[in-house]
Amino acid sequence: MTEQRGSAGWLVGIDVGGTFTDIIGLDRATGEIRDGKVLSTKEQEHGVLEALAAIGVEPAEVAEIVHGHTVGINALLSRAGAKTALLATRGHRDLLDIGRMHREFGDRFYDPTWLRPHQERPIVHRRDRIGIPERIGYDGTELLALDEDAVRTAAREFAAQGVQAVAVCFMNSYRERGHERRAAEILAEEIPHAYVQTSDLYPVTKEHERTTTVALDAYVGPAVVGYLQRLTVALEERRFGGTLWIMTTNGGVATVQDAGKAPVFQLVSGPVGGVTGSLQLARESGKRNLLTMDVGGTSTDVAAIVDAQTPLTDLWTLETGLTLTLPLVDVESVGSGAGSIIGPNALGQVAVGPKSAGSNPGPACYGRGGAEATLTDACLLLGVLQPDLFANGRISLDVEAARTALARTGEQWGLSALELAEAAYQIACEDIAAKIRTISVYRGLDVREFALLPFGSAGPMLADRVARILGLDTVVVPSTPGQFSALGLLQSDLRTTRAQSLMVPLTADNAETVEAEFAAMERSLAEELAAQGVELDGLAFDRAVFAMYRGQTWDNRLPLAPGPMSEERVPGVVADFHAFYQDSYGFSAAEIPVVVSTLEVTAVIPRPNKVPSIAAETGESLLGERDLRVPGSGETVRVPVHVRERLAAGEVVDGPAIVSEKFATTVVLPGRRARVDPDRLLIIENQD
Repeated sequence: MTEQRGSAGWLVGIDVGGTFTDIIGLDRATGEIRDGKVLSTKEQEHGVLEALAAIGVEPAEVAEIVHGHTVGINALLSRAGAKTALLATRGHRDLLDIGRMHREFGDRFYDPTWLRPHQERPIVHRRDRIGIPERIGYDGTELLALDEDAVRTAAREFAAQGVQAVAVCFMNSYRERGHERRAAEILAEEIPHAYVQTSDLYPVTKEHERTTTVALDAYVGPAVVGYLQRLTVALEERRFGGTLWIMTTNGGVATVQDAGKAPVFQLVSGPVGGVTGSLQLARESGKRNLLTMDVGGTSTDVAAIVDAQTPLTDLWTLETGLTLTLPLVDVESVGSGAGSIIGPNALGQVAVGPKSAGSNPGPACYGRGGAEATLTDACLLLGVLQPDLFANGRISLDVEAARTALARTGEQWGLSALELAEAAYQIACEDIAAKIRTISVYRGLDVREFALLPFGSAGPMLADRVARILGLDTVVVPSTPGQFSALGLLQSDLRTTRAQSLMVPLTADNAETVEAEFAAMERSLAEELAAQGVELDGLAFDRAVFAMYRGQTWDNRLPLAPGPMSEERVPGVVADFHAFYQDSYGFSAAEIPVVVSTLEVTAVIPRPNKVPSIAAETGESLLGERDLRVPGSGETVRVPVHVRERLAAGEVVDGPAIVSEKFATTVVLPGRRARVDPDRLLIIENQD
């Protein structure tokens, strides 16, 4: 890594969202904390520099930057990625379209004209997918040699068509990757400018999911790699000599060099930062069961934290038929964010999102040319948002512009501006509550054992209502909720994950084979990190197996306790799998042998960046009184407005009330009470 300059003492987390770019900085020498928020920019590297300027820190003063961005996910959602081609085993080029024949429930479940999202908006058009004669058997043996001439011919066709990226994914290549690697070499010879990705990215079973993962990486690869290169250059031009870390989907950070090898691992890096911060809060506060609710400008991301453990999954579906298979924090999204546009859904009813006004032009009340009504406009008209306090006073909100946009939109339903605003607020809260149920109630969790943790600038203004819908007693609003994801980035450990499919029975006879594979993967990871200049102090490895009953075609991820795999340990791991299956599916089959399909290793290096709580400011917390249309009541009442930064530990605010801070607003409903705990968390509970 680049040698850090002696004067560099700031640690900085920067999270780019759809509307705002959030930043939080910690001066390691003095303990000073600075936070800020700027509107996101199309060229996100400019937004990073503007965010640093917003907190008054020069790049040359920064020792470490931890960064979560949206370049890849933006390219994917808007279908603005690279012109991408696919090399598949002959006869299998339609895997992307066929998928697993699933279709989700919804308005169009019985619609005979329905097409899979990839057929309607393909990331790789069928004309750009070519089948290559070759075949690896299930056991890794070569059944048909790679036709190198066919690969070269395909490469020349791609070059003539202006292809920018190529995905290479052959059948059973997770067992033997020689064919894919040779095809990649030929592509590099014939199209040296193209981005090429193979199953080396994450060589595991599940042919469809592995193909979509490799294809999605190729699709977003040029945009993400180009962005990381531009960002690195922009920082270096301003004398940044520290370390740039990139947040990845597995809940940790990676070096910028490692991140550039697998752009698809960064698709949801921002929301993952929020979950990482939530885990830290869960462990420090003792509130170990949390339902997180990250409300940004474009969407809301939710996750369930059980016993302060990272919620991980190996499958994440972007759209029906576009499923990633890789280690990632289990976060789900709903298109109800603060900038979500209010309009009719497919049935003509009032809906909030999924289309968003973004940062440009933004909500109508921003005065940047936006004319469509958004949830932000609704909250402003309801009195939830204060026009003179928004974004620490840096953005003055136009109430009349919001009223005009809402009135115009409400005409189609015969609703006044205020009626539509109240309806939109309630609908957004119901949508978020429904999404939270999918990661809690629908997975067998008792929500009464959880507290709701809202963050993102818009999270606290909706949270108490969402909690009431869900039947939750407690809401925990963290300090600086508007920058909470950036704070999570700052506190994230380095985590690098590798996997290898094996397909062997989990028996004492195979324990030595499994242990040898684990050890080889760990040596390889340590060597890779050392080659990138990473200090290996504190290096530890987390292991997991993907296992299934013999005869099944679908596996499940099972984390392993520390320690080598040995003959003596195997019976305990098998018992753990049976218990996991019983808990997950309501039954187990102890009489059926267990098969290990994949081994997974994550290298973890702690980054102990403890961020202290911000001390309360002096002065009276009560700012005054404002009119508030109390959500869910249909009544407008005068409520007190408190400045959160001036609320000391132990202070109590009875609802209905508004608690305003620099970059967020908390609504406390009637019958509820907000108190400041010793860690300066704002705890909302029922009044006695």
